[in-house]
Amino acid sequence: MGRSVLEQTLGPVPANKQKNSVQTRFGRVAIAKTNPFSAPVLGARTSPYLQAKLVLLGAGHVFAAVPPLVESLLGIRVSTSQVYRRTQAAAQALPAAALDAPCPAVSAGQGPVYGMVDGSMIFTDAGWQEVKVGRAFQAIPPAAGSAAGLVGPSPYVAQRGPFAPFTRRFEQVLPPGTHAQQVFVTDGAPWIHHWLQKSYPHATHILDFYHVAEKLAAAAQAAATPAAWLPAQYARLWAGHSPAGEQALMRLPGLPALLATQLVAYLRTNRLRLRYDQFRQRGLRCGSGPVETAHRTLLQVRLKRSGQRWSNDGLDRLVRLRSALKSPQRHLLTDLFKKTNRVVLNYTRLNIFY
Repeated sequence: MGRSVLEQTLGPVPANKQKNSVQTRFGRVAIAKTNPFSAPVLGARTSPYLQAKLVLLGAGHVFAAVPPLVESLLGIRVSTSQVYRRTQAAAQALPAAALDAPCPAVSAGQGPVYGMVDGSMIFTDAGWQEVKVGRAFQAIPPAAGSAAGLVGPSPYVAQRGPFAPFTRRFEQVLPPGTHAQQVFVTDGAPWIHHWLQKSYPHATHILDFYHVAEKLAAAAQAAATPAAWLPAQYARLWAGHSPAGEQALMRLPGLPALLATQLVAYLRTNRLRLRYDQFRQRGLRCGSGPVETAHRTLLQVRLKRSGQRWSNDGLDRLVRLRSALKSPQRHLLTDLFKKTNRVVLNYTRLNIFY
């Protein structure tokens, strides 16, 4: 009886007794070596279903926390090293070209397409290193009765190290030559500004209002200004009167000369990106909240926990994996588990594995 059920599911079972042990959600299953279902998937004889679950859990939890979860949910035992190896293998197998391909959902509608870029510091064996994060999305108009619009599907680009590899990848995800209305809301980092001006000269460039407000607050604190001074500067800035803010800083008593010079130069250099009155009339965002949120949801909740320290390779792989999971390209990860080295698995016949 058992043999006939097995043959109905997997096909004829050969007479020879040479079998491979494959770990599945039901425990270990012995399958004939000549049957394609015994072939390794991503280098391991672990069922696609179980591998996918280990990778998803490993991408969201510390590796040591996954085995108790698997035992609680599936009633089987796995090791921490197994979770680590499956997660690393999946991240390494993700196709780079497809991961950085343009996302049709970003430019499918009528609204502006936003690009936002920032950096997040992660602790590694070599000390603190910056992981640059880019997010592209289309603005969805606000619903009736709502003041704020929504963020559409967002492909992410995250890269440790120098900015050149990051910018190349970001320009693949959001090509400069597209016909969509492109808007970049970023902070005042010079490398970001110079890159965007060169690669996206026809886009609208906006300096994040809250970064500027933070600098004004630092000036107010340094000069011990009256309580009314800072709100007045915020109002000027929001109304697009940044030159008036420059004058206010230059006349501010008690502000150290070096700080005053730096802040005035900062405002003067970015005047074209401080026209918040015009940006708001066009219904554009003036804050970089979506990429600030990406720091938390994409990187920090998994990679910046108390006591964590990463190798460069380990960090790079987890960043790749989490970028795929958070992006519309999530299917690239699930597609990895549809194939063995020799055969595309049939989902109808794969129920025993899934």
